[in-house]
Amino acid sequence: MFRILIADDDKIEREGIKFLMAKFDFPFDMLEAKHGRAALELLQAHDVDVLLTDIKMPFMDGLQLAREARALKPQLKILILSGHGEFDYAKTAISLQVSNYLLKPIEPEEFRSVITSVIQQLNEEQLAKRQQQDWQKVYEAGLVYQQEQRLRNLIQDSADDDPEADSRKRAIEDVLRIIEKEYEKDLSLDYLSKSVHLSASYLSHTFKKATGVSVVKYITQYRMEKAKYLLDQSNYKINDVYKMVGFSDMSYFGLTFKQSFGLTPKQYREKVRLP
Repeated sequence: MFRILIADDDKIEREGIKFLMAKFDFPFDMLEAKHGRAALELLQAHDVDVLLTDIKMPFMDGLQLAREARALKPQLKILILSGHGEFDYAKTAISLQVSNYLLKPIEPEEFRSVITSVIQQLNEEQLAKRQQQDWQKVYEAGLVYQQEQRLRNLIQDSADDDPEADSRKRAIEDVLRIIEKEYEKDLSLDYLSKSVHLSASYLSHTFKKATGVSVVKYITQYRMEKAKYLLDQSNYKINDVYKMVGFSDMSYFGLTFKQSFGLTPKQYREKVRLP
């Protein structure tokens, strides 16, 4: 279901448009405003897919509303409705990248054709967004897997070069499994070393030698990839996500995330969820 905002100071016109929307059974929730300023407030407060606006309205005319709406929601479909057929109106509407320009009185079949075309565009964009999200989900999951696999390959290579490395290899793989299962907990080098029956200093040295990164750095990288995945693929709040990936301080989580990816958690979520 999509949402359309009908902006017209003439209540009879608004009712007529709503009648046509119902007659043709278009899949829209409808909002309405009797002037441009009220319409802009509704655009700021709600997710709207289509703006259908008259040109002549009090407080803010339709062209100014379209200009403000375009700045606020770049992907918004804008339909201009007017009893004025002058070229200047059409020229301004074109410069605002409106989807179509309808003249009053509305001709039902033309209205049906225009709205059907808009729905088709919305469906195509929705499908493209869903496909992008699916690919992103696969990509994010793959990053964590690739990171784990790369480390295991490095461990195997180091074991091949050193006949005495079998026990060390098993210990490091055990550490990787613990991190994968318990990354949301307060993991420490001391806890991990005791879990695999090695001294902390020996585990630290061995892990770094085999993988090229320290235990602490690997845990941080793993948590960051999990955080990215949750920010992209779930609706958890950021102040829940940082706890879910093992951080106890939200500010430190935000700083670490930005150092890792160049964006704050909020900026990253907004970027990947752009329509």
